[in-house]
Amino acid sequence: MCWYTWFMAQLTLYIDDETARKVNEAAAKEGLSRSAWVKTAIARHLQEELDNSRRKRWLATKGAWKDDRTPKEILEDIRSGPPQRERASFD
Repeated sequence: MCWYTWFMAQLTLYIDDETARKVNEAAAKEGLSRSAWVKTAIARHLQEELDNSRRKRWLATKGAWKDDRTPKEILEDIRSGPPQRERASFD
C-alpha cells in the first residue's frame, strides 16, 4: 500500500465584520464553505488579472505591423506567390 500526503498552504485572514458577513452570505448562497468560497474568489481574481494582462499585451501590438495594403491586397499577394510547397523548406 502506498500513502501520499498532500499539503496545502494555510492562510489566515483578518477581515472586518461587514466583509465577514458578506463572505458568509456568498458562501451559503453558493453552497460552499467559507474556505472554499474564498479559495474560489482568489482563483477567479487571479485568472481575471491574467486575462487582463494578456489583453493589455495583445492591445499593445495594435499598429505594430506596418502595412498600408488592404486585406484584399494582402490575400492577392499571397495567392499570386509561389505554391505553399515551394515556400516552405525543411532541408
